[in-house]
Amino acid sequence: MSQPPFHPPHPDPPRPLYSPQPVRSRPIPGQAAPPGDAWKPWVTYGLIAANVAMFAFELARGASLSGPSPQEMIALGGDFAPLTRNGEAWRLLTAMFLHYGIIHIGMNMVCLYQIRIVERMLGRAEFLALYFATGLVGGLASLATHPHAVAAGASGAVFGMFGAFTAVMVVRRKQIDPGAWQRTMRSLGTFFAINLVFGLAQTGIDVTAHIGGLVVGFVGAFALAKTATPSAKHLLRALAVAVTGAGIAFGGLYALPN
Repeated sequence: MSQPPFHPPHPDPPRPLYSPQPVRSRPIPGQAAPPGDAWKPWVTYGLIAANVAMFAFELARGASLSGPSPQEMIALGGDFAPLTRNGEAWRLLTAMFLHYGIIHIGMNMVCLYQIRIVERMLGRAEFLALYFATGLVGGLASLATHPHAVAAGASGAVFGMFGAFTAVMVVRRKQIDPGAWQRTMRSLGTFFAINLVFGLAQTGIDVTAHIGGLVVGFVGAFALAKTATPSAKHLLRALAVAVTGAGIAFGGLYALPN
């Protein structure tokens, strides 16, 4: 996955998606957090740590830094349709934390760290639930279009978070400085376009997983942003997202034609 320059604006101090008042003053996109702001994206850090730990496990099992072979990836838990669709649906989940080499995981983790702002926008619980939902559905899309490939990687979930960021920007457009909004959306458009062209031009890159995650991330975050209220029950909303995403992903395995 390529990574053009992209710097999402730093949000206001932590608050729920619900924000009825226009924002009068926002930091410049890419600017550091205001002094004294102690908020940290702990869920993002945890996801990066989990991916790195799994990559270390791959190396411990004999994989090279350039990545395991397809046979090795199957043994590690990669998403392989003949197995995933026949009693091993858990591969949709494990494949999200496996990568084909240090460049693969490096690019994905850089992009995940870059979009950590979504954790702050949605809230930790909703962010984590949507991350897994987008990754699972992205894995289903990959499996459906490439049934003979062994898929792995966090790209579907990472693209899902970029889709989520886009959705919140759309919903909050009136609360954001017009100039900052336009610059950010142009940057997003460039990011998506470059990744689409690069993905189509290169072998071994599963664009369908990216698109599947992107769409689910946008739709999920749009719904969360539109329905946010001061009294929103974050854990309940996160549960709804997780159950919906898992239902689509695992239910879709049985809905696919043989």
